[in-house]
Parts: sequence; structure tokens; C-alpha cells
Amino acid sequence: MTLEQLKSNIKWWESKRWVYNILVGLSGGLGLFKMLTATTYDWSYCDTLVIIIWGIGANLFYSLGTLLELFDWYYLNNRLRLQRFRELFLVLGTAFSCLYTYGSVLIYFISSVF
Repeated sequence: MTLEQLKSNIKWWESKRWVYNILVGLSGGLGLFKMLTATTYDWSYCDTLVIIIWGIGANLFYSLGTLLELFDWYYLNNRLRLQRFRELFLVLGTAFSCLYTYGSVLIYFISSVF
């Protein structure tokens, strides 16, 4: 892999990050809306801080796509050719993150309110 291909790989992943962030944010927002309208809950500063930390963590996990490709290229000399699965990784990773975020919001409210 050349330096240009490396830049291209990073650009490909970074150009899709905003879609990932919107979808994960919407799934969390949907869970929050559902639970806040169904229960009485006092929102706190700590809740806002947890959401910010969750967003940072989700973006760190998103970066695993780029890191996997770089690992394959640098250490395995592109033997796995992970680049051909990047769309699959993007879709499955985004779907998992959305479901995990939505489910975590529901579990959080169920455990703290009920």
C-alpha cells in the first residue's frame, strides 16, 4: 500500500463518520425520547456527561475499521485484504452500535426508574 492508498483509506472511513454519528445519535435520542415520555425522571448533569462519554467511546470504536485495515496492511502485508469488506464492516458496525445504544438507554432507564 502506498501513501496515497493509505490517505484514500482514511478519507473513505472519515467521510462516512458523520452518517455513523447521526444514526447512533438518533437511536440514542429515540430511546431517550421513548423513556422520558413514559416515565418521570429528573435529568442531571451526570446524565449529560454520560452521553458525551458514550459519543466519544462510540467514535473510538468506529475508528477500529481504519485500524483493522492499517493492521492488515502493515503487519500482514495485506494478506487478508480487509479493504474488500469495508462496506460490510461499516454496515454491521453501525447497526450494532445503534442497537447497543438504543438497548443501553432502555436498560439504563428501566434499572434506574423502575
